Amino acid sequence: MQRLDAQTIKPGFRFKNNSMRLTVVLCDGTDKRNLALLVRENYTCPYLTVRDLSETKTGDFDWAWGHYFSDFDDAFEDYRERLYELQ
Repeated sequence: MQRLDAQTIKPGFRFKNNSMRLTVVLCDGTDKRNLALLVRENYTCPYLTVRDLSETKTGDFDWAWGHYFSDFDDAFEDYRERLYELQ
């Protein structure tokens, strides 16, 4: 099991959550309060912005909420807006 913390959540970090395979594109924040832009493999809406990405006791991953996008530019814009709110 990988320990998920601010050092782990960085661009290129890959993880599996149930049937989803995800890769971190961007991330900012701390262990407990963060924002991440993720890519899901093989999905119609492959881009997600998620808040408070964390690892559960079972080794799965969870987040407080997520917004799903089919277009990277839309996802990136959402990430930038929410990052401003996080700071």
